[in-house]
Amino acid sequence: MGQKDKLIRRLKSKPKDFTFDDAETLLRYLDYFRSNKGKTSGSRVMFINEQHGSILLS
Repeated sequence: MGQKDKLIRRLKSKPKDFTFDDAETLLRYLDYFRSNKGKTSGSRVMFINEQHGSILLS
């Protein structure tokens, strides 16, 4: 099982220690890229995938 599958399995188990870095790594595996433009700065970060839309983490 690869790291992508491990992160997905871990996220589905709703762990209390799933970090922002874990989420960012998983989103990169899913072809999202981090956007630091406009209102998505500071505590809010936007991840964009041209085919699947955007995800805002705050």
